[in-house]
Amino acid sequence: MEQTPPTQATLAAFAADATVSHEVARRDDGQRDDHALTSSRPAITVDHVADNNRRYPGEVVSFYTRVEIHAPTPGFAVRVQVPAGLEVDTYHSSREGQMPLFYSTMEVGESELVMLPGTDGEPFPLRVPHQPMITTQPARPAQDMVWRVAEAQEAGASHEFVVTMLILPIQQDVMAHSTAAVSLLDEADTQPICTATASVALYHSGRYLEFLPSLYEQDSFMGRFLMLFESFWGPIERQITDIHHYLDPDLTPARFLPWLATWFDLALDDHWSEAQQRELLNSVIWLYRRRGTRVALQRYLEIFTGQPVEILEKRAKNMTLGRKARLGVGVALGTGNMPHTFTVKVKVSPISPPEDLDEEAAAREVARLEKQRAALLNRMIVAEKPAHTSYRLEILPAEENTTGN
Repeated sequence: MEQTPPTQATLAAFAADATVSHEVARRDDGQRDDHALTSSRPAITVDHVADNNRRYPGEVVSFYTRVEIHAPTPGFAVRVQVPAGLEVDTYHSSREGQMPLFYSTMEVGESELVMLPGTDGEPFPLRVPHQPMITTQPARPAQDMVWRVAEAQEAGASHEFVVTMLILPIQQDVMAHSTAAVSLLDEADTQPICTATASVALYHSGRYLEFLPSLYEQDSFMGRFLMLFESFWGPIERQITDIHHYLDPDLTPARFLPWLATWFDLALDDHWSEAQQRELLNSVIWLYRRRGTRVALQRYLEIFTGQPVEILEKRAKNMTLGRKARLGVGVALGTGNMPHTFTVKVKVSPISPPEDLDEEAAAREVARLEKQRAALLNRMIVAEKPAHTSYRLEILPAEENTTGN
């Protein structure tokens, strides 16, 4: 495990998202082999993530580890590394009463040589010409936590472990890495069979110092003092930064969908599933540009039903024999022809009654729900059709290989 003082660009990249790495199967040419991953799935996999990707001294960060069993295996041990500069605060596992073992280790890291200002103000390089820009740091004490699960495991079992660590004072910005490694207990070879790594960017002073004169950068108290406000305002800043996600139908939380629909004068109710609401909001601009047309009504009903919808327009009158009979664009053969009318053929899936009802009660419930669905379809058509038109609704059963309401 390495703990490296990163460059500003590296810190920014890690601040955007915590890094979680897993071992993957690769072909001889170095490319990922998805077939190998599918055909040779490991018996045990591990996930290891942090609850935050950036922290300051005095704050805490929690690492969550999940071990999933995909095939019968003997007992296992999971080792979670506590990076240097962090101190274990609390811990627990999904199995009540299970306690970890602690092991002291030595962590050796590498640091990048930097450019310092010289007496004339020009950058003064610390590096030696033709020498690498990396220097080895002295070994620092670290700690490992080991949970042991001695019982044999069946496929489908899952174990979770949580460790909360306190960030100790640091002198420079660093990237802390914590690795979770899983090994089997009955094997003489203690090499891990799977690993995962989570990284957290640790800042020794608050970012708000960037907005003050450089004089304050030398004041350690001011840096710590501003960290308080940055911690308080951090969640609010992230909400403001990501406010555009709340306006995206694909990303906004489900509870915001009805609010977002009011921007377009749409009324969403419980009959619309979350997926249907998102699809409708994604299509609302297209629908409004064509509102009152056959294609718009057809698309609107297809979003709700999840089935193909057919709309037949009637633009002529019935032809009647007699002295005034005429052929032309306003006359059609057959019956049921009337201008400004149309027929809507909607396919719907059958409704399944609750299982706890007897046959007679189930039939009544299905009839009630079908009537309710037909009334809802009629309201949707009336709201979207041109006011001077009339229509006839035909509800047909959907094919077995399609799904919908």
